[in-house]
Amino acid sequence: MDSISAINAQEQQAIEELVKRVRLGDTQALGALYDRYAGRVYAFLLRAVQRELAEELLQDVFVALWQKVYLYDPQRGSFNAWFFTLVRHRLYDALPKYQKYQSEDLLSVPGVVESVAELAGDRSDLEDQVLRLFRDEELRRAVNHLPPDQRQTILMTYFGGLSHRELAEKLNLPVSTIKGRARLGLQRLRQLLPEQS
Repeated sequence: MDSISAINAQEQQAIEELVKRVRLGDTQALGALYDRYAGRVYAFLLRAVQRELAEELLQDVFVALWQKVYLYDPQRGSFNAWFFTLVRHRLYDALPKYQKYQSEDLLSVPGVVESVAELAGDRSDLEDQVLRLFRDEELRRAVNHLPPDQRQTILMTYFGGLSHRELAEKLNLPVSTIKGRARLGLQRLRQLLPEQS
């Protein structure tokens, strides 16, 4: 088992232990789950609704977790998948009310490309966004396990927005070296990251 798989297994075990404690009424365990997930959930909610509603929904999600944790069954899937479903349902429940409240404002703002209605209409895209948020932490861990030259190349090209040529010029290296580092880095990331379903 490589180091990323071991970390992922340890992470899942820690989450499962927290869930067990929440089922027993442990508010500190709920706080630990809040600390672990709140930032990612809030960032996701902000993509769909304004700050005030995102804050309200974030609190609602964790109240629902407290009240419904008994419904989570580890035999049926991971906690991340179950929790994501809870987040998604809370958001979907809130969107029609929010859309009605915001419809006049959305229509009056020039240049609005994406409305809440479009977000709600394309649920598969919304789900992909949530799954990406939950994978961010795994990706950071995996990138940190890359050799420094590959890590630098991946971060500056795929996340920093530089082309291979721009990075080669910046580092005073041949473009072929940058492309090779990127290819090796991506291959290693595929090995380190679990398959997405």
